[in-house]
Amino acid sequence: MKTYHLKTLALVLLSALLLISYGGCGGGGTKVAGGGIGGSGIITAGAITAFGSIVVNGTEFDTSNAVIIVEGEEIGVGDDIVLDNLDIGMVVTVEGTGSIDSESAVADRVIYNDNVEGPIESITVVDTTRKDIVVLGQTVIANAVTVFKGTTFDDIAVNDVVEVSGLSDDTGDIWATFLEKTDGVIFEVTGFVENLIPVQETFKINDLTVDYSSADTSGLPGGVPTDGLLVEVEGTLDPITGEMLADVIELGDELDVEDADEIEVTGFVTDVVSVFEFTVGTQVVRTDIDTVFVDGTADDIAPGQKLEAEGSLEDGILFAWEVEFWEPDQIEVEGLVTNIVSPSEFTIGTQVVQTDAETVYEGGTPGDIALGVNIEIKGVPVDIARSILVADKVSFE
Repeated sequence: MKTYHLKTLALVLLSALLLISYGGCGGGGTKVAGGGIGGSGIITAGAITAFGSIVVNGTEFDTSNAVIIVEGEEIGVGDDIVLDNLDIGMVVTVEGTGSIDSESAVADRVIYNDNVEGPIESITVVDTTRKDIVVLGQTVIANAVTVFKGTTFDDIAVNDVVEVSGLSDDTGDIWATFLEKTDGVIFEVTGFVENLIPVQETFKINDLTVDYSSADTSGLPGGVPTDGLLVEVEGTLDPITGEMLADVIELGDELDVEDADEIEVTGFVTDVVSVFEFTVGTQVVRTDIDTVFVDGTADDIAPGQKLEAEGSLEDGILFAWEVEFWEPDQIEVEGLVTNIVSPSEFTIGTQVVQTDAETVYEGGTPGDIALGVNIEIKGVPVDIARSILVADKVSFE
């Protein structure tokens, strides 16, 4: 993790990229639209991995003066608002100043919108570490990466109402990084308009039919939905047809700036023009001969591939100087070695780590593993409780 010297904060460290495609249909407060960093500064989009202030994509941001925006509403400023309204695992967009790769990063705005909130229609157990859950016609994949709140991987049940934050892949499935059981009765879903039938005033978002005949659509271009438009819908369910009866339909937020000195996004590849131009979530990414590829090569870029792209934002396009590849069930932990059983089994903080013949070492060797050494691990948990993390990569920090 990149570590920064920030203002001293009296925060409690909590335990455990859209990507940049969220909406804003919340009620009350001050509605926020546009703004942003004005063509400079830094942007990072991904799941929150720690607080104190806030860590996203390995970058720690000072949030002491940050404006916090949840579901399109400005709800307050500062660290207490962050802790009261955000959770580990939520996918957020952070706009700020400083540098992703140096020793200063200060958040100006932290923006959060969920992917879907509604009742669970079905659950399919894929294996001991994965369940495919359908919420409002959206397939949600829960696995060892998912942070649960108010429920657990084992306890989640049909008819539970849940809020989901995560990353959408090329098929529209949501890989949940955060899932909370709630008691909500007003539901939300973000996605692309498909199969629009203006005469019937309906369209679909994946397998969900939306009836917008009584909806406020004034926030949409031209005041009406159009095929391919990214929207967020808020409403209720028709108990007979199962259709969503929309109350409000607004644009799903994409980046509201065209330029930034640095931008870092995590998500799934959703479209590929070539290895030099592809889309991560909704963000167009371009590479060149100088782009550095980590844990993969340019030939690995394909729809459905999870990756992290870092570069500059120019005219709305991310020009990448680094692309790092991830597996959907990989997680990353960093910390000091606190216990050693053998060179192939040790503990980072409280996380037990095992290595095998396939583990790659960077900046050191198994013989360099010692108590107090700072190590970053990228690997796959063996079970949903993350009792053991099998390391794909060991990096000495």
